[in-house]
Amino acid sequence: HEVKKAPKVSLRIGEDGLPEFSWKKVPGADTYYIMEMNYSKESGFSGAGWVQGHTKKTKWKPESATHLVTFTVSEAQRIEDYNIEKYGEGTDPIPKDGVYETYYCVIAASKDGTSAISNTFNEKEIARRVPYSEEVGISREKEGSNYADGFANMPSYKWVTMCDGTLVQKMINYDFQEAEKVVETWGEYEKEDMSDLHNVEVDVVRVPYVIEGTGFTGIVKVQNFNSETWEKDLKEIEKRQEQLRNRAGARDIEIEEAQTEDEAGGDSQNVYETDYKITANSALSEYLAANMLTGASMIDLSDFPESADQQYLSDAWMEAVYQNPLILGVKSAGIADGGKTLMVQYDTDPAAMEEKQKEIAEEVKRVTGEIITDDMSELDKELAINQYLCDTAEYDMDALDNAEKNNFETVDEQFNDSFTPYGVLLNKSGVCASYAGAFKLLADEAGLESIVVTGNLEGELPHAWNKIKIDGEWQIVDSTNNDNELIFNALLNLPDKAAGKVLVEDDRYVLDTRIAHYQAPTDKMEYYRLQNKYFQKDQIADSLTAELKKGNAAVLRTDYDLNDQQFNDIAMKVLEEYGNDDLAGYYWMGVIYLTDQE
Repeated sequence: HEVKKAPKVSLRIGEDGLPEFSWKKVPGADTYYIMEMNYSKESGFSGAGWVQGHTKKTKWKPESATHLVTFTVSEAQRIEDYNIEKYGEGTDPIPKDGVYETYYCVIAASKDGTSAISNTFNEKEIARRVPYSEEVGISREKEGSNYADGFANMPSYKWVTMCDGTLVQKMINYDFQEAEKVVETWGEYEKEDMSDLHNVEVDVVRVPYVIEGTGFTGIVKVQNFNSETWEKDLKEIEKRQEQLRNRAGARDIEIEEAQTEDEAGGDSQNVYETDYKITANSALSEYLAANMLTGASMIDLSDFPESADQQYLSDAWMEAVYQNPLILGVKSAGIADGGKTLMVQYDTDPAAMEEKQKEIAEEVKRVTGEIITDDMSELDKELAINQYLCDTAEYDMDALDNAEKNNFETVDEQFNDSFTPYGVLLNKSGVCASYAGAFKLLADEAGLESIVVTGNLEGELPHAWNKIKIDGEWQIVDSTNNDNELIFNALLNLPDKAAGKVLVEDDRYVLDTRIAHYQAPTDKMEYYRLQNKYFQKDQIADSLTAELKKGNAAVLRTDYDLNDQQFNDIAMKVLEEYGNDDLAGYYWMGVIYLTDQE
């Protein structure tokens, strides 16, 4: 503790898929050590820890993800015979054995000594967000999915094993500007003994790519195309990839280092009641929410001795912000007066906040009056709310770009509304935080129990979505990404296990002690099952064929773990039954889209 202040560290996953730790400069420190520490419930942090890296800068990332691997057998490896023999049947990865949990933190150092450890990050939670390898055993059966018969059959996703051993599908980001038409020499043969092997020249288009959120690169080679229109045809695939892309975009909020009352200005408040409904799991959360709904910048904590625990205070404060979407424009908070006052910063002044709250509340009542009726079941109400948001709102890409430019910590003033329910409900445009907030307000008004959930989309971008209780069971719904013209409602009423492939929860949105209360265990209300559009893998081909004959396109769902080889087998069977060689399509999370190009 020779260095008086410990760093306050943030963690993001970079474009190359590696974790990036960052912090503000600590007074008096000239070097920072990134530490790996052992932890157990019985003894807390123990030992001296291990130095994983050091820097004089205020950010650091490892050279590789090797140290973050937490599995012995990955999800993809569980299907191998020797692993089945050793561990039994199953789909979950086998974690490494260990008595201790591992955490990462940062220590500031000077010539005189070191600081205390910073806030810590559980290695298991980091591992769930960091890609380890492209799963070529699934993505490249036989000659591989990096060869496409025509542009329409270029793959949209690749399978990736994360550092915790789970399998996820990630979007392929093609570099269409670098696509080129070339002539390659290939070997051809028909006889099994290859005695008729001979060389042929083949026209191919080479399209380089990066798997989104990773450093994994490759080239897809396309054959059987029109040499005169190939550049125009490739533009259609560029549009397809953009349509399939998932959307995120939530701002990070934190309780920052202690401040003084002079820095904030104003008088502290004690507001205990409000006209607006409050969602809270503790008296402190409810009290903080009531005050922030008025735009209070200084909140008196003297009646809540439990707030002396700064970790609990931070937990309660974030729950208040995330679960009460009519609290608009919160940027950060700081603790003052020896822990007796919480100072909150907003991007909206109280008068403007009050006016916008009234507009939002009126619009919520108008919308629910339009789409909700007394005879509706809870499920009908949920489906109506999701459909309304998909029908009326557009995703604000400019707001996302602006937030990304600012590290998701701030946005330029013109984009403030896109991060609150005002954006989606009044402006009809917003990012995921706006969709999730609007969904919760509409659900509240419709008499449904719901929450906003925070985390990351595919382990990378800050994201917000919802959980809603239907007939006594929690369901996961992501209206932001349900609004997809090609694969519609793929994230509607999923169970935790399936949604976890895409939506990686954090622990910020509710009190830590309550997170387990919101588990979503079943998929019996999953959208495609409700619509009778779910089929077993060995039955779905016939149904896809029937749908194609009705309208030249089919969107049906099978198991979430559908892989490339299984999809190809299904597609070939459909092709045989349908009798049209111009069939194209793709799949994601078990949802199969097939279309007749004609």
